Amino acid sequence: MRALQVAVLACLLAPASAQGSVEGDPHFVRGRALFDKAFHRASGLGSPDYNGDSCRACHQDPTLGGAGALELNVSRFGRDSFGAGPYRDLPGGPVSSKFRLPQVGGREEYPPAPNFPDVFEQRQPPALFGVGLIETIAGATITANEDPTDANSDGVFGIARRIVINGTIEIGRYGWKAQVPLVRDFVHDAMAEELGVTTQDEGRAFGRRADADTIADPELPSDAIADLDFFLRGLPAPARGGSSDPRVAIGEASFAQVGCAVCHRPTLQGGGGSVPLYSNLLLHNVMPAGFRGMAEPGAGVGFYRTTPLWGVKHTAPYLHDGRAETLEQAILQHAGEAQASRDAFAALSTPEREALLLFLQDL
Repeated sequence: MRALQVAVLACLLAPASAQGSVEGDPHFVRGRALFDKAFHRASGLGSPDYNGDSCRACHQDPTLGGAGALELNVSRFGRDSFGAGPYRDLPGGPVSSKFRLPQVGGREEYPPAPNFPDVFEQRQPPALFGVGLIETIAGATITANEDPTDANSDGVFGIARRIVINGTIEIGRYGWKAQVPLVRDFVHDAMAEELGVTTQDEGRAFGRRADADTIADPELPSDAIADLDFFLRGLPAPARGGSSDPRVAIGEASFAQVGCAVCHRPTLQGGGGSVPLYSNLLLHNVMPAGFRGMAEPGAGVGFYRTTPLWGVKHTAPYLHDGRAETLEQAILQHAGEAQASRDAFAALSTPEREALLLFLQDL
């Protein structure tokens, strides 16, 4: 199994990331082992909910650090008065985890109105390759592409997610609603929300400092967080397929022509050069009118971060909840700010659409 994973990883990823080769670094080795580690109740798993017993449990497709299959989705819930609004979170938080420790009841026993959930949303585990390169993209680079008033009248707005941390505004880069600024924040958040494992307080309000189990807090020490952070930042970006099929170049031109590249920008400038992520890392409302889903401060219902498209052929199913099985379905289910691009794609000839899809499959 290990040999197969190495072979798949070699095909999937570039031979070296912009940060250089880190695979033999002790921090990387320890971080990889922690990412693959199966946690148990004795190590703090569940408080009382959890979504998997390891990081690998949800990030494994096609190899360690990849995306998650449809059955690994997490449910989120809230209340919007059956669509009349406004949306609000409920006591206990918005996440309904897949697992709960057997001695703890009540997960599905919601309190009566007006505090029972009536709106639900699925979330797909994303691939993590290249997250370290994304962290090198400055907040000012992300905000430079905002168009909150649609000043150019193209129907596409785009706003950055602003998060106040210790009185300072930071720009979100990760998560379906760009709610996480840094990879280290992501590690803290995932340990708490996905595994129910407590971590040391670093003063940034990510993660959970204590829980009600009998395991001493923090259940994961700060040096382990540092190793996981190093491992994730060392994961190189997916490599282009390098197809010599002339239709790929035609498809790339069509991708720009129909407007996909407005949001899925081919590159953003990072600390070590251009980062070919095919995203602007901004929030856009790409859901149809009447869509019901989760809202967060600075990221309303229907607003999602533009998904990076590098390695996209390996991350099916698509969209925030996995509702699209193919890339073509994903494009055709765009709406809102992406409606004009969706319609332009649908209006392409069959050969033109096929060329555009071949281009995406080469990313």
